[in-house]
Amino acid sequence: MKMVSKKKMTLLVALVMAILILSFVLTGCGQNTADEKGSENGAQESEKNDTASKEKFPNKPITVICPYSAGGGSDQTIRMLAPLAEKYLGVPVNVVNMPGGSGSAGYAELRKRKADGYTLSTTTSTIVTHKLLGNLDFNHHAFDIVIGYNFSPAAVGVNAERGWDDLKEFAEYSKEHPDEVSMGTTAVGGIWNVATHAAQNAMDVEWNVIPAGGGGAKPVIQAAAGKIDAVTASPLEIYTQQEAGKLKLLGVMADERLDAFPDIPTFKEMGFDVSVTTTRALIAPKGTPKERIEILYEAFAKAANSEKYKEYVKSKGSGWMCENGEYMMDYYDKQVEVFEKIIK
Repeated sequence: MKMVSKKKMTLLVALVMAILILSFVLTGCGQNTADEKGSENGAQESEKNDTASKEKFPNKPITVICPYSAGGGSDQTIRMLAPLAEKYLGVPVNVVNMPGGSGSAGYAELRKRKADGYTLSTTTSTIVTHKLLGNLDFNHHAFDIVIGYNFSPAAVGVNAERGWDDLKEFAEYSKEHPDEVSMGTTAVGGIWNVATHAAQNAMDVEWNVIPAGGGGAKPVIQAAAGKIDAVTASPLEIYTQQEAGKLKLLGVMADERLDAFPDIPTFKEMGFDVSVTTTRALIAPKGTPKERIEILYEAFAKAANSEKYKEYVKSKGSGWMCENGEYMMDYYDKQVEVFEKIIK
C-alpha cells in the first residue's frame, strides 16, 4: 500500500476542516436569513394588525362634554340621547358636565382635545352668540358638526305665588314697576340671557336681570323657590316645576304653540313680536376624520329617530330634529344674521 506522506495528510485534514467550517457557516447564515425573514414578516403582520386596530372606530369609550350644569335642557337631552346611541356604536358614551361661561368653557375645552372622534361636545346657539358678543374669538366654524338633534324656544315662567296669570298682565306690572321684577337668566351671552333682553325690548319693560352660570337649571330652581320672581329658560327646563305647581309658564318665544303646552300662547299672539330659539348639536374638534364623523352621525341619527327619543322631547315641550353637519353649519350661519339683529 502506498503510504500518504505526513505533509499530504496534514493538507487533507486542513481541507476537510475548512469544508466543515464553511458548511457550518453557510447553514448558520441560512438559518439567520430565515429567522430574519420570519421576524420581518411577523413585524409586518403585527404592524398591519395595529393599523387595523387603529382604523376600527370606535374601539374605546366616547366622552361627550356638556358645557352646562346637570338638570338643564342640554344635560337632559344628551343624557337621553347618548344611551340610545351606545348600542349602535358598541362602546360607552359618557356625558361629563363642564359648566362655565354659558357654554364657552366647554367649547374652549373641546378645542384642546385630539381630533380623533373620541371627545365631542353638545352645543346650543351660544356657539354663535358668544363670538357676536365678543366673549369668544371663534364660533361654529372652529369645529366639525356631527348632528343637530334638538331645538327649544325661549319661554318665560313666573313664581306661581306672585299672582301673574298671563303675559299681558305681567308686562303691565313690569312696565309700572321698572327694575323691580327680578328675572333669572343664563350667564351673559347665554341664549336665555339674549332672549330676555329681546323680550324686554319687545315688551318695552325693564327687569332686574340676574344672570346665572351653568345654563337654565339654576335660575329655574331659584324662581321655583321664590328667590326671584321669574325666569327665562326653555319649556323643557321649566316643565318639571310647572308640573309641580311651583312655576307658571306665561308664554313661549316660538312661532307656534307647543304640543306639550297647547294652552300657553306665543309672545307674538300676545302682541309682542319676538321669537328666539336655540338649537342643540354635537360638535367635534376641527379635523376629525370624515369617516369617523359619518360613523358618529349614523349612530346618533338612529338614536334621534327612535320613538323613545321623539316622544321624550315632544312631551317636554321641546323640538325634535335630526340634521347632518353640513345642514347645521348652514343653519348656524343663518343664525349669525338673526342674532346680530337681536343683539344690536
